[in-house]
Amino acid sequence: MLLTIVPLVIAGLLALTESTERLRLEQERRTRQTAELIAGRARQLMLNGEQLATLVASMPATARLLAADTSADPTLDGHLGSVVRSHPEVDRLLVLDPQGQTRAAYPPHTLPAPTLEAARRGVVSRRWLPRHTPEGGVDLLLPVRDAASPQPLGWVVVGLPNETIVAAIGLPADTSEEVRAVLHDEAHKPVASVARWPERAAGLPIVARQRAPEDTVIAEAAVHAGWSVRVIESLEAYRALVRRELLHYGLVVLVVSGLAAAVAWRFAQGLVHDVRRVARSARAILRGHYLNAHVELERDDELGLLARSFNHMSRELEKRERERDVFGRLVSPEVRDQLLQGELMLGGHEVEVTVLLSDIRGFTQLCETMKPRDIVLTLNEYFTRMTQAVQRYGGYVNNFMGDAMVVVFGAPTPDEHQVERGLYAAAAMRQALKEFNQERLAYGAPPLRIGIGLASGPALAGQIGSPDRCIYTVIGDTVNVAARLESLSKQHREAAVLVNRETRDRLPPHLQALLQPLGAHQVKGRGGSVEVFALPRDAELPPPPAHLLRPLEDHEEP
Repeated sequence: MLLTIVPLVIAGLLALTESTERLRLEQERRTRQTAELIAGRARQLMLNGEQLATLVASMPATARLLAADTSADPTLDGHLGSVVRSHPEVDRLLVLDPQGQTRAAYPPHTLPAPTLEAARRGVVSRRWLPRHTPEGGVDLLLPVRDAASPQPLGWVVVGLPNETIVAAIGLPADTSEEVRAVLHDEAHKPVASVARWPERAAGLPIVARQRAPEDTVIAEAAVHAGWSVRVIESLEAYRALVRRELLHYGLVVLVVSGLAAAVAWRFAQGLVHDVRRVARSARAILRGHYLNAHVELERDDELGLLARSFNHMSRELEKRERERDVFGRLVSPEVRDQLLQGELMLGGHEVEVTVLLSDIRGFTQLCETMKPRDIVLTLNEYFTRMTQAVQRYGGYVNNFMGDAMVVVFGAPTPDEHQVERGLYAAAAMRQALKEFNQERLAYGAPPLRIGIGLASGPALAGQIGSPDRCIYTVIGDTVNVAARLESLSKQHREAAVLVNRETRDRLPPHLQALLQPLGAHQVKGRGGSVEVFALPRDAELPPPPAHLLRPLEDHEEP
């Protein structure tokens, strides 16, 4: 017995030492991960604020206001209000002149002293400044520059309230340790902090008291622009685990014998092997390889039941993923995701949209000389190229009607750049058709010609139909005007795209200059006339700004 227990005691002490060190390392790793996670959320919040400030700084109305002598611009105030309302994490937007005076603001109020003093000192690069007010919060001070002068024309201020900062550095609600997170500015001064502790903690939490360094684990992670997050976590939970390990070890030494240890070791080896097989299958599911996640375990115990349940889950996940993929091909990924989340219900709501409608010229006569299979192959190839062209600019392909195609910008998700994207998408369709026709000419097929109408205005967007069968679509006069403009393009072959006045007026000045007025036209189905403008075929649009283009992975299907 002594020869059995002594090796067991030595092995147990070594295992306990290793376990203690592992627990300490695990505690430190979790603290670092928490700090990095909080820093990532805070970094994303600050980057979003900088993107928003850059957007306001790049507005033509901002440059005009800072260059003018007037003290207010109602149009810019409206823009700022719209931006603040669409970004709930922001509580204010301001435009300051070179002297640090407010030229436009939403909502109107007085700046705190640090922000105002920084503007008057002529900050030449972006700065994040904490507010020294009872409410707290931070401000981003972004210079508005002019290529002709090294000095800024003024500044754009984006404000984040204390509630947004606290939410960004929030800690997990189910924490088992006493922990605090503190956000520091570039001068290493605390800006905001949050603390959590388990309900079992009695009295004042350890993180709120003055403790020795060995009682806590501290991890710090860089956020952005010199700011950082520090996480302070108590070691009480770690020490409780160590004490539990000591007690467990003492009990094991008293009851374990050599034979029991051998049997337990053999059983544990088999169990670990089966658990690792389940873990490998879980990682396969995490990577989306549902078919490779099948677990072959011939056991009648709880682990066998777990394996069978796991196999059933993998098959159901594979089936649902396949159904989701097919569903997305039928209704488009945008509508699919909103339907699966329960955001789209039968009915609709009025939105501002830009509708693009295109049609192939003379396709009926062309079909008379083609076989049905060739007609389908031609349409599929044509619609594939057109869909890729419009989705590059965020267009939602609403419907295919024969050889016609309806694309909506601004629904199902709002888009402040929908008119510009619609015009660039129409030009991209023209370019894609040109490349398609070059391929068709190579094997002797006749080229295709299309007409495009682009109209902007209000429309009703939503699920239309019955509870048993419905589709997501847009309905209204704007859709009808787009169809009439497309039909009118037959009379203006020199025009690449026909647009209505609402579309033309919402374009930037440099794009408006490319459109030629065609006068008012009486179109079918409308009592009043429509003022029409044309984009000539030989007109060249400037390169699209980066904010108009969607990343490739956002619109490419797997």
